[in-house]
Amino acid sequence: MSKYWKEALESDALIILYITPTKALANDLEKRLILPLNSLGLRVGIRHGDRDDLTQGVKPHILISTPESLDVMLFRKESALLSIRAVIIDEVHLLYNTQRGIQLSILLQRLQKQTSYKLQWAALSATISNLSHIKEFLMGENEEASLLKFTTQRPIDTQIRHISSEVAFGELIRKLTHGRSTKLLIFTNSRRECERLAGILQRDEYLKNKIFAHYSSLSPEIRLDTEQKFASMSTAICVATSTLELGIDIGDIDAVLLWGIPGSVESFLQRIGRGNRRSSKTNAICLIPDDSSSVMLDAMRFIALVNAARKGQLPPKAPYELFGAVGQQILSVIASDGGRFTRIADLCQLVSHKPYLNRDVVENILAELSSKGFLQKHGFKNQYGADEAIHNLVDLKLIYGNFGVGSQNVSIFHGAKCLGEVPAINLMRLKAGIEVRFAGKCWRVQKFNRDGIHVQPCRVTPNMIDFSYGGKGIGTDVFIPEQVWQFIHSSENADDLLVKELRTGVATLREKIKAVCSYDQIPFQLTAEGVCYYTFGGYLVNKAIGLASKKPGFKANDFMLLMPSPINWSLIPKRPIDYQEYFPQLFETSSEQSIFQQLLPIDLQQREYLQEWLKDETISNILERLCNAEPKLIEKGNILEFMAL
Repeated sequence: MSKYWKEALESDALIILYITPTKALANDLEKRLILPLNSLGLRVGIRHGDRDDLTQGVKPHILISTPESLDVMLFRKESALLSIRAVIIDEVHLLYNTQRGIQLSILLQRLQKQTSYKLQWAALSATISNLSHIKEFLMGENEEASLLKFTTQRPIDTQIRHISSEVAFGELIRKLTHGRSTKLLIFTNSRRECERLAGILQRDEYLKNKIFAHYSSLSPEIRLDTEQKFASMSTAICVATSTLELGIDIGDIDAVLLWGIPGSVESFLQRIGRGNRRSSKTNAICLIPDDSSSVMLDAMRFIALVNAARKGQLPPKAPYELFGAVGQQILSVIASDGGRFTRIADLCQLVSHKPYLNRDVVENILAELSSKGFLQKHGFKNQYGADEAIHNLVDLKLIYGNFGVGSQNVSIFHGAKCLGEVPAINLMRLKAGIEVRFAGKCWRVQKFNRDGIHVQPCRVTPNMIDFSYGGKGIGTDVFIPEQVWQFIHSSENADDLLVKELRTGVATLREKIKAVCSYDQIPFQLTAEGVCYYTFGGYLVNKAIGLASKKPGFKANDFMLLMPSPINWSLIPKRPIDYQEYFPQLFETSSEQSIFQQLLPIDLQQREYLQEWLKDETISNILERLCNAEPKLIEKGNILEFMAL
C-alpha cells in the first residue's frame, strides 16, 4: 500500500487485485482489511459468486476475488481491470500444481495483455517447499522474482492418542472443556465423519448447544453463521473438514484435534496452524479413530507428520505440466469474443510462458475440442471459432471453473432456507419421515424430489442416517509412508508425542522390525494369496512395480504390494521415466477430473495424471531404495502382519 497509496487516491480507480482460493477467505480478508485501509482513504471490495462490489456505484481501490471470478471479469471485459497495477495471490500452495493454478497463470497473462504497463505480483503462503517452483508454475521460467523466505516456526506441542470408541471420544472432549472456557477445532477427513462426531457430542447435555459442523456441502449462509457464532462463544466446538484449513478468523482456538491422518504435510501444517495463533506454540491432539485398522501404523504416520513439520520438511515436487485448464481458457477466450474465429498464434501467445505448451500441444487440444463440437476450424485460415456446445457451457455458467465433475447435487431446504447440498444419489435412499444428519443437526425428511430435499428439525434418534458423499476420500502423499520407514530405522525418540499405551506398542514394533530387517531391505511374507512385500513405497509406486513385474492379479496400497509370486527386484526399472510402457495402465480416470480434463485427448489426460509420478522427488528416492534393496523373508506371526491387506 505504501507503493500504490498515492496513485490509488489520485486516480480513484481499482489498483490492487487480491486473489484467494475461496470465497470464505475473501469475505474474511475484507473484515480484517477494511478498517486499516479505510483509515487511509481506501475502499475495499469483493467480487465472487455471492457478491459483486464492482456493480455498486463507486469502484473499490482494492478488490478481493477468486480465480474463477477473475475469469468472469475478463470474459465480460470488465473495464475496472484496466487500471490494476498489482496482483496478490494468497494461500498459493492450494493452487500450485492444480488445474485452478494453471487457469490463474493464464488469466494473469490475459490480464497483463490488456494493460499498458508491467503488473507487479506477489504470491503468499506459509507452506511452500520451493519458492522458485511456485514462480515457475505461475509465471513461467523467464519471469524475474524476489524469493523471500521467513522462518516463523512455533514449537509444536502434540499428543497422539487412540480413541477406542465413541464413548471414549465424548469423554476426552468433556475432559478438555470441563470447568473452563474452551474453544476446540476438530478436523476430519470426510463430511460423513464430520457429521458422526458432531452427533456424538450432541448427546451430551452440557455440550449439545455448543457444537457446530462446517464442511463444503453446507450453504455459504450456514457456514458464515457457524463461523460467527463459533467466534463469539467462550466455549464452543467446531467439527470441520478442510474448509477451515485456511486462515479464516474464527477467534482464538485453545487446541486443534485431528481425527484421522491428514493426506499431506502441507494439510497437517495448515490444520494445526489454526490453534493458539496468539501464543508462542501450537497445541494439537492427533487422534487415531475408533475404526482404525492399524493403530500402531497410524501412530507412526502421525509421528512422521509431526517430525516433518518440526523440521520444516515439505515434499519437493517440480512444477507439473497440466492441460485441462488450457482447454478451458481457450474456450473462455473464444466465447468472450462472441465466438469469433481466433488465430491459433494468438491462443499460443497466451501460454507462451509455458514451454511445454507449444503449438503442437495447443493444436492437439483445439482439434479435440473441435471433434467434440465445442469449436470449429476455419475453412482455410489457421483459426478456430465457437461451435454449438460452447454456448451450452456459457449458458450453464460452467465455462469459468476447473473443479472436479463429481456427482450431480440436490439442495436441502428447511422452509425457504437452503441449508446446503448433497449428491443426488441420496434420493435413492430417502423416504418421508426418515431422520438424517446434516450441518451437525438432526432433521426429519418431509418430502423430496430432484428439485430438493425438504426437512424439519427433530430430536436426535438412534435411527438417523448419514448422507453419502462419494468420492475417493483423502489420498496419502507418498512422502508419508517413506517417512514412516525412515522413522522406524532411526534413533529418534517419539515418546514425548505418544500417550503411555501407545508408547510401548510403537517402541516394540520398531524394535521387532529393526531386529529382522534393515532400512535397505524389503521385508516380505509368504501368504495364502502370494508374496506380501512391505515396501512403505506409496500406492502409485507399488502399483507401478506391480505392473513392471508383469504378474497380473497383484494388490497394492500405501505400505504393501501383494504379488501372486516373487518379484525379481533386479529387473524392476529404477527411474520413473523408465516405466513409460506402463503409463497407460498407471492412468486412472475419476470424478475428480474437471469437465475440461475429460475433453482432452487421451494422451494428454494420461500425461497430466502422470505428473505426480514424474515430478515428485520422493518417488525417485523410493524407487532407488527399493531397486537396490535386498528382499528379506519374515516368518509368519511377526508383528508386520498388523498391516495385512
